[in-house]
Amino acid sequence: RDALMDPRFLFKEDCGDVFTLNPTGALVHRLYREGAAPEDIAQRLARSQGISSAQALGDVLAFLAQVRIHGLLSES
Repeated sequence: RDALMDPRFLFKEDCGDVFTLNPTGALVHRLYREGAAPEDIAQRLARSQGISSAQALGDVLAFLAQVRIHGLLSES
């Protein structure tokens, strides 16, 4: 039960699958769900990870696409 509240884990209710996120993935997922734009998330990652904004944005968009494909991100 505690694992379901941990932001590193995403639970797919319809089939019971659990997906584990690394710390960066958990941060991106949390910020996006809180309403941050992908561009803003990318800027934050670029600063903290020492990568270009373009690379960070590509990584954020790719991550969000994969989360959507697996049905783990609801668009509200």
